[in-house]
Amino acid sequence: MSPSGLALATWGRQGWTRPTLVVAGCLLGFFLLGALSLITRPAAAASVAWWPAAGVALGLVTRVSIRYVWMLALAVSALTLPLALWIGSSLPHAIAVSLCVGVELAVGAFVMRGRKDVLPQLAIPRDIGRLVLAVLLSAGVLDILISLADLIFTTPEQAFERFTTVFSRHAAGMLVVAPLFMKMPRRRSRANSAEVVVQFILAVALSVYVFVANSALPLAFLPFVPLVWAAMRMSTRLLLVETLVISVVATFGSSIGRGPFSFERLDSVEGAVVLQVFQLSMVVVFLLLSLLIGREADTRAALAESEELFRRNFDTSVAGMLIVKRNNGIWPVVQSNESARAMLPSLHRGDADVVSIWGPAAQVAIASAAQRLLNGNARLAVEAESGRSFDVSLSTLGARAQDDTFALQFFDVTEAKSARLLQQQELDRAGEVQRALSPGRLPPIPGWGFAALSVPAKEVGGDFYDVRISWPRAVLALGDVMGKGVGAGMLAAATRATLRSVDVSESPQDTMSRSANLLDWDLRRTGAFVTMACAVIDLTTGEARLVDAGHGLSFIVRGDGERVDRIISEDLPLGLDSRWTEARRQLRPADSLLILSDGILDRWGGDIDGFEETVSACAKKSGGNPQTLVDLLGAGGEEVSNIDDVTAVVFRRVSDADSQ
Repeated sequence: MSPSGLALATWGRQGWTRPTLVVAGCLLGFFLLGALSLITRPAAAASVAWWPAAGVALGLVTRVSIRYVWMLALAVSALTLPLALWIGSSLPHAIAVSLCVGVELAVGAFVMRGRKDVLPQLAIPRDIGRLVLAVLLSAGVLDILISLADLIFTTPEQAFERFTTVFSRHAAGMLVVAPLFMKMPRRRSRANSAEVVVQFILAVALSVYVFVANSALPLAFLPFVPLVWAAMRMSTRLLLVETLVISVVATFGSSIGRGPFSFERLDSVEGAVVLQVFQLSMVVVFLLLSLLIGREADTRAALAESEELFRRNFDTSVAGMLIVKRNNGIWPVVQSNESARAMLPSLHRGDADVVSIWGPAAQVAIASAAQRLLNGNARLAVEAESGRSFDVSLSTLGARAQDDTFALQFFDVTEAKSARLLQQQELDRAGEVQRALSPGRLPPIPGWGFAALSVPAKEVGGDFYDVRISWPRAVLALGDVMGKGVGAGMLAAATRATLRSVDVSESPQDTMSRSANLLDWDLRRTGAFVTMACAVIDLTTGEARLVDAGHGLSFIVRGDGERVDRIISEDLPLGLDSRWTEARRQLRPADSLLILSDGILDRWGGDIDGFEETVSACAKKSGGNPQTLVDLLGAGGEEVSNIDDVTAVVFRRVSDADSQ
């Protein structure tokens, strides 16, 4: 609700001073207008010529929340009671009439504000329909109720006369006055102050001449001329003020026997009805005209603003911008911005087209994209004859994809494309180096089998593994560097190199500690950490000693899957702690030590709970083949994208059945 309006729906938040004064002023206006209508009514008529007080009441409730309508309805009924007694109604009759007026007010309020209790406004033609509906319904309800009251308390003749006049005089009063209370869009008047003064004086002068000075000529249409002027050039509120002034002048002139609706020449009832129809039609027609013109002006302003915004964005865009037309196989450039001219020197020569700036192949690509244009835009890559590359966005400037004027927004991506190609080449070389540093094929180890799987998520991965044999020991390690890409791959290579520098004869706990000391500065400098599992296996006895630094994915597979035990550790990764505990397990024939990366776990749903059953099932299916086991685990059980490195190593002690 506008703070400059009658913000009565905010009672209790603003205080009572201003709303109370506004309500009191409107109610006083209601009473004075009602009294004035009674004073100026034709002597021979049983009812007044019109009732503008109804418009004041309806206008007031359009600015008040529904929850206060009953209070205003009672107040209006109370003010109507002395007016009804003034014209000679009996007390019961006057009370009935007063209550009918309160009901009229309530009906109009509920129609105007609706179930959502929103502030009514006059902005579009549909708003006029709501206003007219409220006026017709409330006036119709009053007409029926007050006629029934007249039948009860007066004669049928008086009730019939009231029935034929109440509807039109209340409807005219509400439609002329109530819109002045409603919220309207703030539209600048196209007329200056002098034009407004001249127009208003002309409207008043013509009204006085037609309805007061004139006594016989049917000139009621003459005031429409300045009203058309007002509708086209002035604000809607000023137009409503003029219709109110014309209505007052017409009512006054008709009541004294002047003008085309003279109550002396016409029957008082007939003259009043004709006058009220004139007022109703005048307000509806010119209010509708004013709103339509205002709506058109708003649309023009929005289009102008949009055009100016497009022009400003077009001229100042850092992207190259072209406007081209499709014309019988030729695509001439209609307009270009400074960025486009800087990227395409051929635009300075004039009469440029797509062929001259990018070449025939580019024109074919753009024409093809324009033919299959969807949703008004398309993206394509254009290779110019000069060898430069452009990323082009094509969009139509018309309402249909078949229109022949298009906007091209483009960037020169030659350097970026070259940089990406160079980066890809560096990644490929780094990946080749990392793969070359991976453990090679191990020689046969009597009584043991080994297999590994390594699939990086990118060209360079953060997972690593290492296997070294120095009889009678084997060192098995698998780690995961936080992150992916070149940085993680470099740190993974450094960690693996550090592991290689440690003597095989040392325990896994000493191996982990020495590796952590060597990597400490690199880890602190980069803020990274490494999860790792390192095991030393005695190849003669089958004893496995393992240290798990925050990795948590080490398993002992018993009897090729008969039972799977996960080695649980609460130790922290390298870079976060320097103390680790050692676990000891005995590998019997057909037992395996299996270490996985979390990429394997992700391929099976990412849940560690119950993962032993998954490992057991894959081990049974592998038939004792270590490579088959890691391949089955790496294949995964769900359709997931390769978002993380996948690494697995397994060391299996040959079973008696394998030896036979």
